[in-house]
Amino acid sequence: MCMSKEHTSCCEDKLSSSPDEILIMILDKLDPRTTITTTVLSKRWLDLPRRQYTCYDLSVYEILPPRYHRLKKITMEAKAGYEAEKRAHNLTDSTAFKDKYDRFYAIKDQHEQWMWKVHLVTPILQRYERLAMRRYVKRVNALLLPPNNSQQLSIQKLRLQAFTTSSFDQWIPAAVGRWGVEELEIIIENSYQPYDFRLLDRCQNVRLKRLVLSNCCNYGRTPLFFQRLTTLTMCGLSSRIHIINDILMNCVQLVDLRLKNSPYHSQPYRFNFPASMLKNLQLDNCSIWKIYLTSLPCLETFAFRGRPAKLHYGEVPELRHVSLDFLETGDNGDNHNLRRQSTYALGKFFKGTPPPLEYLVLQLRGHQMWIEPTAIPSRLIHLKKLFVANVPRSWDTFWIFILFAAAPFLQSLQVHFDNNSEKAGAAEPLPLDVQVEQPQQQHLHLRELVVVGFDGAAWQTGFVKRVMRASRWLQRVHLLDGHVVEAEDRGLLDLEVVPCRREWHECERSEVLEELADGTGFPQRKIVLE
Repeated sequence: MCMSKEHTSCCEDKLSSSPDEILIMILDKLDPRTTITTTVLSKRWLDLPRRQYTCYDLSVYEILPPRYHRLKKITMEAKAGYEAEKRAHNLTDSTAFKDKYDRFYAIKDQHEQWMWKVHLVTPILQRYERLAMRRYVKRVNALLLPPNNSQQLSIQKLRLQAFTTSSFDQWIPAAVGRWGVEELEIIIENSYQPYDFRLLDRCQNVRLKRLVLSNCCNYGRTPLFFQRLTTLTMCGLSSRIHIINDILMNCVQLVDLRLKNSPYHSQPYRFNFPASMLKNLQLDNCSIWKIYLTSLPCLETFAFRGRPAKLHYGEVPELRHVSLDFLETGDNGDNHNLRRQSTYALGKFFKGTPPPLEYLVLQLRGHQMWIEPTAIPSRLIHLKKLFVANVPRSWDTFWIFILFAAAPFLQSLQVHFDNNSEKAGAAEPLPLDVQVEQPQQQHLHLRELVVVGFDGAAWQTGFVKRVMRASRWLQRVHLLDGHVVEAEDRGLLDLEVVPCRREWHECERSEVLEELADGTGFPQRKIVLE
């Protein structure tokens, strides 16, 4: 039986039968991801010339349906609720064994509820992930593994975010060896992907300079092509410490190294690599309790975020910028029920040979004050800019003046008081007049004082006046409400102030300005109150 003309006309692919000029015009209007998808439609679309893109960001999450994300959110919220109950009953403190099991049974219902949701939703999530990965593999194959006679690509930056798959064994050599990718990011979700990067040593004309690996790790010795890298970021299981040792020992051209969520726990680590050209070192959420910067001759910037760690400086003659973001606990400082709390002397962060620091960013956070306001053994004679951020309102401010006194040539002082810390039930600090006696050293080089989170409280006014009295040549005092965020282009190294205009009553404004000028001799016209 012959098909009717109407049925044949309905099934005909009229778009693919259009002239090449029209199809090329359509392709020029599409974004890179959609352009890649058209290659799997038919051979006609595969052979069409396309606009040359240089950056591709291919994530499996763009294929997953909205229902997947809703179910994923349910499991995450259930887990977060269970973890909150554990913290409330102090089950996260591994040292409290006496009544730990009794307190565990107190939240047994929450645990069973969380496990029930996880067991119910997990098979559905896995099915969505398998279906999405089938489409994702086709999409990436169309980009990186086209026929040999297809149009040549020039890919400068490529980002692949997916669940584990054996296709990475083909994608990575194609991206690095065939298409000459210069910046490559590989992010493995919910699993761990081993790969032997030594296979890339056989590739010719490798141009890769920047590599980001998350849960994708090289096994075996360091490949030769790693020696050409200048920037390397390793996250999760990729950042195992023996791998980092091997890389820093052999990759002498590496100038930027960033480690995040390292599984290396509670051990001291020594960076002793005299031949290294490393200039920027960032450690994010790495559980290292003692860090020795023994020998990094070219290091210029160092940043650390995580649990408080003792720092010992050695041969770092070029170190100019240090950023330290210390949390009281490993859960972002949310655990207020710890029975045992370690305290750290302020000098523990400045041990060893004093580095020639010019800019120091310091964030010490936690519900309870865990800093011992002891003197710093070495003076920071090169420090010109000091930024102290996220100071809880329940903390004493004496330790800030210890830093202030240790930097006699300081030119800019910025302090941010975290007003949100009041929600945790923090008490108001004591007025500065009744605190421990403050240092009376005169700072002849300080030109700028910025206080963020200023609301006119008596203890804040006393803090500002104390700095003003010690700074004879101070030119500008800026007091404002607001908060701080990480600088987008600097990562952990720097912070940006996000101002929030406060509606001051005219009488209240005049009272604050008169109080600041009283006894300091500082003209009110040089005080900016926002």
